Amino acid sequence: MATYKTHAIILSSYPYREHDRIISFFSEEFGRIDVRARGVRKIESKLAGHLEPFIKTELLLANGRKWDILAGSRTRDPRREIRSDINKIAAASVCVEAVKMATRPMSREHGVYHLLDEALTRLSHAPSGQEAPITGQFVWHMLASTGFKPELLQCINCKKKLSSGAFSCEGGGMLCPACASRDAFADAASEYVLAELRGVRQTFGSVTQSIAQRFWNYVFEEPLESWRFYHTIITTA
Repeated sequence: MATYKTHAIILSSYPYREHDRIISFFSEEFGRIDVRARGVRKIESKLAGHLEPFIKTELLLANGRKWDILAGSRTRDPRREIRSDINKIAAASVCVEAVKMATRPMSREHGVYHLLDEALTRLSHAPSGQEAPITGQFVWHMLASTGFKPELLQCINCKKKLSSGAFSCEGGGMLCPACASRDAFADAASEYVLAELRGVRQTFGSVTQSIAQRFWNYVFEEPLESWRFYHTIITTA
């Protein structure tokens, strides 16, 4: 069988037959790929420890019929800080779920690999319980990277340049104060919030996170369940 290598981040996995697993990766070169890892559920498997979610790895794959076969894996970043903290696990799961929901297998969405890698690295070093801004920014940037970049520079109705107003999920961008009444469900966005949405400010507060979450739900027509779980954890801690 022909083999090939790729750098990838592990998204998730599920059992397959008696001893195997199907592992979902996001690859730098090939986008999202699902591969079959033979024998990794056996106690003596040497690969099992290299196939946990969020790990950054280098893969050796062999072409197969239904799935390509995992022939080898070399961990580049184990991201132990994430996998040893329930808050970080929940926050990183938001990023992983967003990638799986917004991408298709073998579709090379530009920039998603590096966006995910950066977010997981930031989560590794973030104080426990303070991950929400990072996940919010990631989800917001994922929307733009997968073709749903909102209009933030001018009003989507009158085309007037603006510094504040309201964000319309239905319109896919900002409404100026004079046009904000055209969408009764638009979220008020102050100058500060708009600066966060534009990336001018590195902060990403609760109002901005809410806008990102609502826009995601509107675009993909279903919520990120892991985001809800993360907020449940930090509010009950």
